[in-house]
Amino acid sequence: MIIHTIVPDEILYEGIEGIQAPEETVAEGVAMQVVRVGGGRARIIRLLSPLPGHYLEARFQPGREIRLD
Repeated sequence: MIIHTIVPDEILYEGIEGIQAPEETVAEGVAMQVVRVGGGRARIIRLLSPLPGHYLEARFQPGREIRLD
């Protein structure tokens, strides 16, 4: 990726060290990407499931927290 900007690198990449990469997991039979928030819990970033029904379930909405066992 190429970024064309006049903004200095120090400002552009400020805080990049604190960004957590999402990890892939399967919870309740649904493949998803999550970010751990601590205490055995994780926040859903996006679903990876090919089944449309999983996207309609409120418990799997991005932003919701789930328990990882």
